[in-house]
Amino acid sequence: MAALVLLGSASLGAQDSTAAAAKKPAPDTIKAPLARAEMPVESGTRWHWEGESLRSAGATTLADLIGRIPGATGFRANWIPAAQFVAWNGDAGRVRVFFDGVELDAINRRDGEVLDLALIPLWQLEAVSVERGPGELRVHLRSWRVDHVMPMTRTDITSGSENTNLYRGFFGRRLQNGAAIQLGAQQYSTTSPRTGGDGTSLQAFGRLGWAWKRWSVDGVWNRTSADRAATISFPLATTLTNEHGSPAFKGALASAYARVAWGDPDAVGQPWMQFIAATQLASNDADTVRTWTDSTTRKTPRGTDTTVYIPRVETFAASRSQYVLAGGASRWGVTASATARLRAMQGRTEISPSVRLGYDWRFVSLGAFAESRGADSTRRIDLSARAAPWRWLDVSGGFSSFDPRSAASRGPAFTASRLEVSTTWFGVTLSGGMMSRGVTTLAAPVALDSSLVRVGTGEAKGVLFGARGPLYKSIRFDVSGISWDGSGAYRPQMDVHGMLYVSTSWLSRFPRDNFHVFASGTYDHRTPMFFPTTEGQVGNSTGPTDIIGARLEIRIESGTVFFQAENTVGKLYETAPGYLMPRRLQYYGLRWNFWN
Repeated sequence: MAALVLLGSASLGAQDSTAAAAKKPAPDTIKAPLARAEMPVESGTRWHWEGESLRSAGATTLADLIGRIPGATGFRANWIPAAQFVAWNGDAGRVRVFFDGVELDAINRRDGEVLDLALIPLWQLEAVSVERGPGELRVHLRSWRVDHVMPMTRTDITSGSENTNLYRGFFGRRLQNGAAIQLGAQQYSTTSPRTGGDGTSLQAFGRLGWAWKRWSVDGVWNRTSADRAATISFPLATTLTNEHGSPAFKGALASAYARVAWGDPDAVGQPWMQFIAATQLASNDADTVRTWTDSTTRKTPRGTDTTVYIPRVETFAASRSQYVLAGGASRWGVTASATARLRAMQGRTEISPSVRLGYDWRFVSLGAFAESRGADSTRRIDLSARAAPWRWLDVSGGFSSFDPRSAASRGPAFTASRLEVSTTWFGVTLSGGMMSRGVTTLAAPVALDSSLVRVGTGEAKGVLFGARGPLYKSIRFDVSGISWDGSGAYRPQMDVHGMLYVSTSWLSRFPRDNFHVFASGTYDHRTPMFFPTTEGQVGNSTGPTDIIGARLEIRIESGTVFFQAENTVGKLYETAPGYLMPRRLQYYGLRWNFWN
């Protein structure tokens, strides 16, 4: 947490008071806040991070962060630069990401119809909130903002295994006239000689804006460039490059928007409205695309193959414009908002209207969300309810309906539901529930393997479970997971995340809150799952995966040092078929905030 230092002036004699006044720095003031997008938050949710809780979550990427939610399954080809995806109830196409109210569409053709989460920066955010619809996961991101006239700077330095080196820098300030200037950049590099998938990335963020009272105007530019080496699949089975590996990638994902806003979506009892004009660009400077010849026969881990794949280099760029008009209001416990999202792509336009209603009063919460013709041309409806009649009992549930416009390309209409019950005794919360999903088709993360295919799947049912609370004083635990009725495509039968941690500022000794310690041990358990290919079902491992990790953070004033270890026992494991994850991964560094 940044420490705010108020600058004063010493007592001056009358004879040089005029000269001193000219040199005295202007006092710090707080200006009207810049606009922020609507961020729906589940009533009673735990899946919301902001400020220091986001920075200390131990997640290096967005996939790390949301992959801990029961029902969400993350898989990747390697460490930070490698392609990364998250499937919700087994479907990677049911994870949607909104950046400041602009939906990030999957426009890079090498990724098919799903987003590569490795290219969505986490470092420049001030808040992340996850909306767990029974049928899809909607991830809302809010970018970093400043409201102080006094300049704010921050420096992050990280180093560790796989020759990882990461540097970040931030600068932001508000001018006396309400204008805002923000700049940020991140650069990292990794080396992985065992399996590939290493590379470098340069990311940049900028904002210019102005705010006065309830009005706000700003423009944001965001760019992530990546130079990723090819990732070798099944490195222990063959010395040859397997045709199903992840090819090299050199390109960028960029977005920019201009926004005019009035009011604040988080303000109670006040209306608000925003208009955003945005563009999104994906480019491949050198995309390895496979072609083939039948001239050579060779052995692969899946048997004899008479096809030799020869890489060739192809460049392309894709762009999409998006125009968003949104507004809403809240009063007497009722919140209502409406959004019209117009997409312009490939010479055609599509409009996606949506509405959201909510009611929150004492121990009852109700919610509804409806959208027509989204990016996947699907009509969707979400209904949710929560009741907490007593402090020790909480019951919540949801229902989703999805109706694709084209069943031939997007699969049949389906429904999904969730029911959860939690009870709290002596500070310990126990929870359990059910989740189900109807017959549907699953999107394929083809960036991991070009032979992966969209596949139909039957109805799936799972049991949710969790427990969290204190053990002794500041020592706490948090365990959550899901057990499905069987393993399936992109969905393990059992997925469990556990953490034992202590988080304390020791205020009895440090009443000014200038010291904080966070220490945790983590445990992740996952059973095998399957990745459907043109050759059939391919399992991701020979047995259950059990991974142990640890993290330590110590903050003194405005500086935080941290150390994180993953896979501390050095186990060989995969999250996607053939891609070995790093062994005994450690990284450490420093975050330091300054108010100049």
